[in-house]
Amino acid sequence: MNSVSLRLGFLGFGEAAAHFARDFSRAGVTSIAGYSRSGAKAEPGDPAYDRAQAAGVTLVRTVGALAERSDVILALTPGKAALPALKKICKYLRPDQLYVDASSNSAKAMEQAAAIVGSAAKFVDAAIMAPVDLMGLKSPFVASGPHAAEFRDRMTPHGMVIRVVGSAPGDASAMKLIRSVLTKGLAAILIESMEAARRRNVLDEVAGDVSATFNEIPFEKIIRRYISGTAVHCERRLHEMKECLELLHEMGSADRSTRATIATLRDLIRMEMPAKFPKEPADIHPVIDAIIAARDKAA
Repeated sequence: MNSVSLRLGFLGFGEAAAHFARDFSRAGVTSIAGYSRSGAKAEPGDPAYDRAQAAGVTLVRTVGALAERSDVILALTPGKAALPALKKICKYLRPDQLYVDASSNSAKAMEQAAAIVGSAAKFVDAAIMAPVDLMGLKSPFVASGPHAAEFRDRMTPHGMVIRVVGSAPGDASAMKLIRSVLTKGLAAILIESMEAARRRNVLDEVAGDVSATFNEIPFEKIIRRYISGTAVHCERRLHEMKECLELLHEMGSADRSTRATIATLRDLIRMEMPAKFPKEPADIHPVIDAIIAARDKAA
């Protein structure tokens, strides 16, 4: 499929859709339709209308018109609106269409969406993994479900960056949320540690030292070292973290992340990780599998 023959539809036409549409237009895609509740009523001079015009998008009045004009529908609705919007358009979908849900939503919601679509169209669970306002069409997507590979193969020639990460709807959305466990958790830990550093008047020194460590060592090695090393040394690290907690209390500093770390280390000791791993394994799989087995047994 070349750019001229691609018929693309956006269900939900907010800022992200406008960025994508603009880049698709610049890449040579000439048939782009968009539907949103505000856009359906937009007239020349309205912000939604002007945004669509600038992006090369024809706003349509109904979801039925959007489905009729599109071979690939990219749903970019707010998360809470994703299922209601799907139910509204579902009766107009065709078996040859790709319906790609890229709303920020839970894995369970994507599983529900796939069930709603059924055989009416080819459903794809997709998650955007970078800020669209900064990267536009180059924002990486992860996609899952039986039709994820078709989505990748049809859209990468037009400039999209898509990686298939799972066989079931919900896998891509779960990956994004799991990634947020790290990124948002890391933000919380940084806030806690830098507050303590500021209270001790060593903020710049601590930030510089931590930055040097993360800049010099590839992060995949940090992942292995932190997980495998903690399984081996959790008893010693528990003692160190208790001293960290005592210092934070002395300074009146926040301690929530530190207390969570102590709880995790205690869990690993109860799971007998040092006995199971007298030396660091070469990769993280045996450690994670041992943790899962211990939790499942306890449950």
